[in-house]
Amino acid sequence: MARLSPSPRGYISMAYDAESQRVILFGGQTGNISDPAPCNGETWAYDVAANKWTEMKPALGPGSRSAAELTYDAESDRVILYGGGNEAKWDLNDTWAYDYNTNTWTEMAKGPPNHLGARIAYDAESDRIILFGGFDMSGFFYNDTWAYDFNSDTWKEMKPSTSPPGRNYQAMAYDAKSDRVNVWGALYTAREPIEDSVWSYDFNTNTWQEMKPGGGPLPRSRDYPAMVYDAESDRMILYGGFPQGGDETWAYDHNANTWTKLEPSTVPGKLSKHAMVYSTAADRVILFGGQVGWTEFEYTGETWTYDLNTNRWTNVTPHP
Repeated sequence: MARLSPSPRGYISMAYDAESQRVILFGGQTGNISDPAPCNGETWAYDVAANKWTEMKPALGPGSRSAAELTYDAESDRVILYGGGNEAKWDLNDTWAYDYNTNTWTEMAKGPPNHLGARIAYDAESDRIILFGGFDMSGFFYNDTWAYDFNSDTWKEMKPSTSPPGRNYQAMAYDAKSDRVNVWGALYTAREPIEDSVWSYDFNTNTWQEMKPGGGPLPRSRDYPAMVYDAESDRMILYGGFPQGGDETWAYDHNANTWTKLEPSTVPGKLSKHAMVYSTAADRVILFGGQVGWTEFEYTGETWTYDLNTNRWTNVTPHP
């Protein structure tokens, strides 16, 4: 019997394919690292309107991995994957492009090496994918900034004069109205957060700006949060993170430089290592999976949607 949705997993990444109006999910960690097969190489598509998950089963793909990063390149109508890790190598730096219409993955140029836990976001105005952060297996935290151009299939290190402190598994998303990539939180250099700021990147001027909004989510040791841009409301929506704030929902307004704690009555639970995207067609945030509470390698396979207008999370997990 075919599964109705992906199995429980963490270290997931998803992207929203706006042209096809599908959420694309790839891979994820499904067990302890000591298990024979803790990662998988599955490609899934979620139809928000029909509330239906479909395993796509392309002929070729990036191979089993977790902690890969996905984003949607709107100009090229491709979902771009970077990096991640698996049992054989925990700092993969390959780049792949997925075409939902033909259900094909294509391997592209290699990206920055040794950047496990880096985050990527698509800058629509500049038609570039921005990468920030990550760490190597010796524990060094990067604070370099890279840009990927799908049309020329090239990665370029941007080398801005000022950058946020090094980190990995941070929250990161592109604010289309402000034309900025925003970064917040996660595991910082020396394993301690050293500020609670939002950092904002402008590709056109190649500059990072520390926003210092104050009054927002507490950053201390909040690893693996997820953040997306709600285009209709012009707000960044942040959820979860380990160990503090695992069930908190926050909204960040870049224009006012303010955080608002939203406190919906029902939430997906204390989560980290989950994935979120924003569906422009449905005007909903879509959340899937993640680590449950503080128990390592205990994952959920639930699907939730969030509506900022009503401040409501809804469990939409398909059931027989």
